Amino acid sequence: MKKIFTYLFIFYFSLITNCFCETQLPQEIIDLGLNFIENPGDLFFNLQQNIEDCSPLPAGQITGLKNKYFGFGFNLFPTLLPTTLGNISFKIRFNKERNYIPQIGAIFGFGRILALNLIPSKNENGDEIPKPENNVYYYGLVLSKTFENTVLYLGVKHSEFLLKVKFAEEFEFYGSILNEFNFRINDTFLFTGIMLPTEKKKLIVAQMGYGLKYKKIVARLGAEYSHLRLGLDIFPEGLLVFHPYIAYKWEF
Repeated sequence: MKKIFTYLFIFYFSLITNCFCETQLPQEIIDLGLNFIENPGDLFFNLQQNIEDCSPLPAGQITGLKNKYFGFGFNLFPTLLPTTLGNISFKIRFNKERNYIPQIGAIFGFGRILALNLIPSKNENGDEIPKPENNVYYYGLVLSKTFENTVLYLGVKHSEFLLKVKFAEEFEFYGSILNEFNFRINDTFLFTGIMLPTEKKKLIVAQMGYGLKYKKIVARLGAEYSHLRLGLDIFPEGLLVFHPYIAYKWEF
């Protein structure tokens, strides 16, 4: 139980697949594990991008879709399961697009790692361990315009992931020691994308974003149904380049 939070993430990232066996891990897996211990914030910040829903709400200009003014949802995989990052995202729109006036909307959301509740409050010596801190959120604005049944959109958003947690015991992985997570990463992203209906109640979404602070490139390719979102987030310079995702949504 004392190491469950650490093992949860190490297992998910396939960094210690056979750590409890006598077999030797491939060098590539060892390198991934060491890189994660060296800079865990990058991977967590990529998980932050997984929970975000930046596409605009459907407008009546798209054939077969009704006007929507409010939506919310959550990412199931890879955040809530298996990494216990509970999350919820919202988006609203303020107007109908008219002639040369685009649709204007807002996006925002937040999350928390639920496994933090399993971290012991004391170590083996009975000493108090600082209470974990976790702050995950994003917010932004989106402008969109419909052209021949296809929606083009662009926007700006701010994202932050803060995590401070001290483990009751040190975790050793091939000579590297991990005894805490202590980082705060935030960035402002410019993004643009396209929504293309392929059949009734189905949209293809392609999106590209660029972080102004860390020069991070984030891409997304997915499909949206009535209540289901499926796709792939791509982080060219991330520890794990490809993040398949499954999310659910409700729009009104």
